[in-house]
Amino acid sequence: MKEQLAFFSENGYLLVPGALSADEVRTINEAIDQDLVENERFWYGNKNGRYQNVHALLAQPTIDVTMRPPMLLPLMEVIVGSELCAEEHSVMIRAANPDGPTECHWHRDTSSTAEPPYYTRYLSVVFYLTDVDDTTHTFSVLPGTAQSENLQPIEAYDLASAKHLTGPAGTVILFNAATFHAGNVRNTTSERRTIHIYCGRTTERYLSNHTIFPRRLWAGKDEATQKYYSRPNPITKLLLEQF
Repeated sequence: MKEQLAFFSENGYLLVPGALSADEVRTINEAIDQDLVENERFWYGNKNGRYQNVHALLAQPTIDVTMRPPMLLPLMEVIVGSELCAEEHSVMIRAANPDGPTECHWHRDTSSTAEPPYYTRYLSVVFYLTDVDDTTHTFSVLPGTAQSENLQPIEAYDLASAKHLTGPAGTVILFNAATFHAGNVRNTTSERRTIHIYCGRTTERYLSNHTIFPRRLWAGKDEATQKYYSRPNPITKLLLEQF
């Protein structure tokens, strides 16, 4: 863990192999298959073949493990701090792209950093649910581009230093949400499935107001779990108050 944290401190991301077991990956993919059929209207896409659902938790309790992953919590709590809390949950599918364009659209999800050594106000966690290699779409990062209190524009960085992250299904990526990153779309016959979560701090403003978090995630749970969900985003807060 000490080596992992040192790597994150310098680079703003961390690859964690085997964070989900083969059984967990299978169960989660089965839940996604079911959701695509039963809740088609919750899924939306774009012309580049990216499909997303930010409300899968509502209907698929078997994917709850990806919202507060036990294996990753020790790392997450050190990187963000003791005020770690839930922000967003999203399931994403990038369709096969045998004939379409390639792209790597670099962006940050926030322009806000925190104190050293991790500079992370908002943390993102990406779960690979399919095998990702040099022949498939990847999640890609520009290392070190958020590990400072003074963020620079994309032109200040060498794009040749980009890391196109690969790994078998079950691999997880943690990254500072202020890091430049991209979905690296390739010409490929393979579909890529991922789950993305964001975490923030209970003492700070929410980053995302998309996901509706179901009450079962914290109701009757231990104090640490309840704290993790104690700063709901506005849409969740409204529903909790009115329903």
